[in-house]
Amino acid sequence: MTKFIVNRLALFILFGLLKTSAIFGQTISVQIGIRDSIQSEILKETRKFIIYHPQGYDTSQKTYPVLYLLDGSVQRLQFFASMMNFYFKDNSIIVAIQNTNRDRDMMPLSVPSYPVTKPGADNFLSFISNELIPYIEKNNRTNGQRTLCGQSLSGVFALYALLTKPQLFDSYIANSAGWYADMDYFFSPLVDKAFQSPKTYKDKIIFIANSEIDSYDPRKEILKSMDDFSKKVQDKLGNKVIYKYETYSKYGHVPYPAFYDAMKFLFANRPNK
Repeated sequence: MTKFIVNRLALFILFGLLKTSAIFGQTISVQIGIRDSIQSEILKETRKFIIYHPQGYDTSQKTYPVLYLLDGSVQRLQFFASMMNFYFKDNSIIVAIQNTNRDRDMMPLSVPSYPVTKPGADNFLSFISNELIPYIEKNNRTNGQRTLCGQSLSGVFALYALLTKPQLFDSYIANSAGWYADMDYFFSPLVDKAFQSPKTYKDKIIFIANSEIDSYDPRKEILKSMDDFSKKVQDKLGNKVIYKYETYSKYGHVPYPAFYDAMKFLFANRPNK
C-alpha cells in the first residue's frame, strides 16, 4: 500500500464515520450498526455483538456475504465499515463479536509465554459455529459466504479455526498471527494433521500478516512459525488454496495497512454470488 493510500485511509476513518461529529456547529449522529445478543448455552453467558448492514440493505432483496470480526469493538467496526465502503464499495454484512473473556476464548492452550486459566477456544468456536452463525443466517439476508477476521490473539484463534474447522468459513484473515516457540508442540502437529486432508481446503482464501518489528515478538519466534507454516501450505496444499503471507517492515504490532491489503486480496479472489 502506498503512503498516500495509508494516510488517506487514516484521515477518512478519523473524519468520515464518527458516532457523533460536530460539523459547522451542528451535531450529526451516525448509526454504525445494530446491537444484539445471544444467550449462549455453550458458553453459559450472554454474548453481545453488533451487526452492520451495508448501504442499500433495507431497500433491496439482495443477499450478502458476512464478515465475522473478532475483537469486535465499536471502533474496530467503524474502521472496517468505513474502509470497505470507501475503498471497495463492498456490500458485506459485518458481525462484530464483542469480547467477554478474551484470553479464555481465543486460546486453545496455556503455556509459559502466554498462561491462560481454562483455555476455551474449542467452546468459543462451537459457539460461533452452532449458535452465532445459525442466528445470523436466520435473521439476515446472507448468501452463505463467510469470512473470519482476527488480530493478534484473535488472529491466533483464526488460525486455530482454520486448522480445526476449515469448512466453517470461506476466507480467513489473521493479522499479527502465529505462535511462540513453546506453543509449537501443539500447533505444528495440528498443522500436519489438518493438511493431511487437502481437499477440505479447496478454494479457501487465506491472508496472514505480521510485522518484522513487532515488539511482542523480539526473538522472531512468531515470524518463524509463520514462515514454517507457509512452507507447509505450499508443500501440502499447493494451488488448492488462495494464500498470501505478508510481512511489514515499517509497522509494528497489528500493522493496520494489512487490513486494507487483506480486503483487497479477498475481493480480488472471492467468487461473486
